[in-house]
Amino acid sequence: MEEKVRTYEYREGLEMFYNGEVLGEAVYSALIASTEDLTIQLKLSYLLQLETETKAWLRRYLLAAGMNVVEPDDIRTMGASLAATMNAMSWKEGMQAIYTIATDDLLPHYRRYADESRLRGRPDEAAVCDHMVEHEEAQAEFARRELDGKDFAYSVEPLTRHSKYPLEALAVTGMG
Repeated sequence: MEEKVRTYEYREGLEMFYNGEVLGEAVYSALIASTEDLTIQLKLSYLLQLETETKAWLRRYLLAAGMNVVEPDDIRTMGASLAATMNAMSWKEGMQAIYTIATDDLLPHYRRYADESRLRGRPDEAAVCDHMVEHEEAQAEFARRELDGKDFAYSVEPLTRHSKYPLEALAVTGMG
């Protein structure tokens, strides 16, 4: 697949952000469906919750920019394919993949969108981009904590901190 040349224009960033949330939802949903481990299901549910909330949050910015909020089928298909690849990995390998994708691929681009918005004198656009940087940082931090073998509550804390409707009230016996 040919790499798209990035211009770091705001609308391009919005499309990347939104499609990333659609992709993330597809990945995490498929991974939840593929495991019987209740602890892993719950951790993935926290990731799914953050993706869903962020996708909904982004819609007003897409609409304000004259864009549609259609969730592309090809992005969902790509998410299912990525989930199938991740299913063959151990939990730690999957967390390493999430960490690497966030830190090495997404965050540099997201930060650049924010920086370019500031250079264009658009603090409103930069704020949206900065929110997405924080969103990806939360997922990367979750993955790092999982890689470090931290306890459940500490691992999911970055996700709950960035959720408007966190799943933290969910009581599950044996979690902790």
